[in-house]
Amino acid sequence: MNRKTVSILTFICLLLLLCFTWLFWQSQTKISQAESEAVKLVEYDYPVKSVKRFYWVTIDQTYFSLFFEDKDGQERYAIIARDGGKAQYYTPNDIISEEDAISIAKGDVNPHKILQARLGIMDDKPVWEVTFKNANGTLTYYYLNATNGEWIEKIENI
Repeated sequence: MNRKTVSILTFICLLLLLCFTWLFWQSQTKISQAESEAVKLVEYDYPVKSVKRFYWVTIDQTYFSLFFEDKDGQERYAIIARDGGKAQYYTPNDIISEEDAISIAKGDVNPHKILQARLGIMDDKPVWEVTFKNANGTLTYYYLNATNGEWIEKIENI
């Protein structure tokens, strides 16, 4: 290859890298903005010392959830409806943890690979949506009641 070809290929690779970096940055901006707005809404009720986890889930509508520590050191969960901004608050004593939800799903279904667990609301009750990939490559959504860990619904073969 001559010098001109190498220069053109280098330029194309650099351009592709910049495009992919910009796309990644754009996708992360939406998540950061949603988390920031959720924290601002929660701070009307509880001063947030630190956010431990942020969840974004769409079940029948979209919810933003935070697992956070308030200024008194108390851990809390907040589930905020995207439309209207209504927030519901829970302590770790009120609902099961993300780790427990994943363990229950593993015990009930024996999934191939757990992808994520997210906290939201279904029928006015807090739920954990555990998403996993099956051995055949399809997705399954497994919904658990977040207050007692009971199975609610399973959507398979997506």
